[in-house]
Amino acid sequence: MPAAEAANHAGQYSYDSVLPLMLTRYCSPGLLGLGVIALIAGFMAGMAGNVSAFATVWTYDIYRPFIRKTAPDKHYVTMGRWCTLIGLIISIGTAYIVMQFGSIMDYVQALFSMFVAPLFGTVLLGMLWKRVTRPAGFWGLLAGVVGSIAAFLLMKFSPERWVPILALTPRASGLAQDMYQALWACVICVVVTVLVTLVTKPDPNLNLTGLVYGETQIPSEKHLPLLQRPVFWSAIVLVIFIILNIIFW
Repeated sequence: MPAAEAANHAGQYSYDSVLPLMLTRYCSPGLLGLGVIALIAGFMAGMAGNVSAFATVWTYDIYRPFIRKTAPDKHYVTMGRWCTLIGLIISIGTAYIVMQFGSIMDYVQALFSMFVAPLFGTVLLGMLWKRVTRPAGFWGLLAGVVGSIAAFLLMKFSPERWVPILALTPRASGLAQDMYQALWACVICVVVTVLVTLVTKPDPNLNLTGLVYGETQIPSEKHLPLLQRPVFWSAIVLVIFIILNIIFW
């Protein structure tokens, strides 16, 4: 990454070089080639899944239900192919956007804070609260995404003013800004979802069995020994998580 490499002194490396350096140090020549192939295969598998999901969502969830409902299957297959091609062109264009970030991790976390963080709030409320309605989920998710993008743009183009407010400190790094950006996105999503839920009526015919905590029968674990109970291991993971945060804060 040009921006990241420019910030490094002689003999130093960027975050993006961690995996190649690790492979170079710990793998023999034969294993080094295998490791590089594994990295490329993992990247290609991830990209293939994303491109396929992009084409599927557009063709079957948006185009067919709302734009052309009665076309033959051949038409939808053709639309999916064109969508795949357009998606690849868009993804190539985003590479020039990535060049403006300090590292790939900064870019990935920025995207996660815009789309994954508000989605987490929507999914969490939908799983734990049976009163949540469909419009509430939609508007809450949309508000969280828009709020995260707005926070990103404010901190990007006016950092002196907005970074101390949104990231709580003027010295927040790029990754720290992404974390607070994700926090605000999730909070906005939850608040809007709750408010819209309170002013809309739930669908009485919606079957929530197995989807919502209050409508799902939870098997009893009292007869299991302590070491086989998920709550026991969850408590251990929580304690370790808190300790690591205290150590590396």
